[in-house]
Amino acid sequence: MKSLPIRKNVKGLYVLGSLYPYVTGGMEIFNYYFLNNRLDDVGESIYYLGQQKTDNKNGRFIRLKKLWPSRIFYPIQFFTTVFRLRNRLDFVYICYAEQSWIISYSQSLTLRFFGIPYIVTNHWGKEPDWKFRYPFEYYFRHAHAVIGVSEPICVAFKKAIPDQDFQYIPPLIPFQRASRTKQELRKILGYSEDEKILLFVGSLKGMKNPDKIIDALHIIGPAWLEEHRVRVIIAGKGEMENELRERAGRAGVQEYLSLPGLVTREDIPDYYNIADVYIISSDYEGTSLSLMEAMFNKLAIIASNAPGINGMLTHEQNALLYETKNANHLADTIKRVFSDPGLADRLATSAYAGFRAKYSYESMIEKYMAIFSSV
Repeated sequence: MKSLPIRKNVKGLYVLGSLYPYVTGGMEIFNYYFLNNRLDDVGESIYYLGQQKTDNKNGRFIRLKKLWPSRIFYPIQFFTTVFRLRNRLDFVYICYAEQSWIISYSQSLTLRFFGIPYIVTNHWGKEPDWKFRYPFEYYFRHAHAVIGVSEPICVAFKKAIPDQDFQYIPPLIPFQRASRTKQELRKILGYSEDEKILLFVGSLKGMKNPDKIIDALHIIGPAWLEEHRVRVIIAGKGEMENELRERAGRAGVQEYLSLPGLVTREDIPDYYNIADVYIISSDYEGTSLSLMEAMFNKLAIIASNAPGINGMLTHEQNALLYETKNANHLADTIKRVFSDPGLADRLATSAYAGFRAKYSYESMIEKYMAIFSSV
């Protein structure tokens, strides 16, 4: 794709599904900030289709009704929306994650029928393993451009669809630092200055494996946790929240664990600021927002050796990686990082340097604008 001057007046329909704060996954948080950036910049030339309206007053919101079965009613609503806007759009921007082939195929057929180019950001964190391949191949092959949120996913999808280019652009948001000091925030949140805090941020669901963190605490035991003044914060909400509380109680580590629930984007910098070590324990990721935010906040990192994570981190260089779902290995890793302050400092410094070298919110926006202007 040729590099063209960036045009601000291109008119687009943004198809985003759910947005933060209604849904708190990484894709929904990214969509919220990305949409608001575009609305602040060229709001009057943007339409957006979704289930929730953002708090930005600019732009033109088109509500996507939740009708069942969605496989039938979504294509109808999408076709109707595009039909009404067909003479006012230069492009359509779509976010792709795990979804029915009917959704992807109907989007592509509709947009090709009206001759409107579409651009896809692929947030899916796994390699393509479609049972019914043709609709997805058609969908990606005929896109004007496809953006991938991780380099490994771009490579994997390129192998599946070799006649399409997949451009890696990390899904950044404008990270903020806490406005108060670590000491002030620890006092406010109920932690003493000598306590060492391990922080998890994310949805409380199976593929994130927060239960393995509690299993590791059980293996470590209350005596060691107390001796080394280690406390754990698992920040997020989801289907496993009650199970995690019960699991911690059975393990006898509940007094070392805090489950504050959903922490808003306005407050999350405070939690990164009081933490010493960040942990990500997922089975796989695209490019994790919370991981990048931990790097931005110069935290030592413990991470599962999983796809989408091990492409961002190097064991012993800017993180300690452990075998995914192996609670014994995780327990040893937690003990190691909290027993060696020099190691923790070195990992944190390296992670922060890596963030500064690889990730720029401004650069990300410029790359998206160049793609939108190329239609």
